[in-house]
Amino acid sequence: MSEYEVDGDGFVCLVAPDDYRGYVDEDWALEDLLARFVEQLNAGTLFVAYAGDEAADSPLSVVADAPEAAVRDVNGVVHVGEGGLWLTDYTQLTMAAQFADEGPVASYGQRLPLEPGSYLVTLSELDDDEYTIAIRPHVGDSPVQDRVPWFAG
Repeated sequence: MSEYEVDGDGFVCLVAPDDYRGYVDEDWALEDLLARFVEQLNAGTLFVAYAGDEAADSPLSVVADAPEAAVRDVNGVVHVGEGGLWLTDYTQLTMAAQFADEGPVASYGQRLPLEPGSYLVTLSELDDDEYTIAIRPHVGDSPVQDRVPWFAG
């Protein structure tokens, strides 16, 4: 099991940078950014969920299987290329949204040890304010998102 943290803004962000298209506009609005996130979620280049302000810096573990007793969970599919799958953060994704030449992964991003392929990602919130991500090979249909999971705004 690998240990990480929910980012400082309360988001969990995994990005496959090979095909990620994050640029929005130099003067983007939140609704435009969220729409781009949903587009990239459904394209399989991004997994993002908003755990909430209170979840900022909470423990985040990568586990083999999603726990059965979760407070809530959400699934998404990512298509990982040669560039890998990276744990990034909301701040870096906003930079990529604002500047066309900015990538979605900062120097502090963490590459997860995955081979190229399609993966089902399950983010679970446990009852003790801890979060887990299970990442398993995936074949078949992908869940379709109409908004950023768990984002109420």
